[in-house]
Amino acid sequence: MFAKLKTIASLAILIGVVLLLVKVEETFNMYNAPYIMIITGLILLVISLLAANQEKSLICRLGLNRFEQTGRDREVEALFIYKCERCGEEKKVMKTF
Repeated sequence: MFAKLKTIASLAILIGVVLLLVKVEETFNMYNAPYIMIITGLILLVISLLAANQEKSLICRLGLNRFEQTGRDREVEALFIYKCERCGEEKKVMKTF
């Protein structure tokens, strides 16, 4: 359910931004429809992220983790290991030089 909500919210934000870029309010009487779509999409996205993710910190639930490099992978040299300072989530990132 939350995956669909994330998709709908992302599409609402995207459509709102596209409508702003095209300047559709000059052609049609849409008034504040692009702004309403963007704000509604952001609210739905925040709600779905808070409800779906189970991390301890609210900031990490929104996807705003603070990662710190902890080391390198032993098998692949270009693979770096990062760990979040707040929730302890680990991820591996491949860097190319």
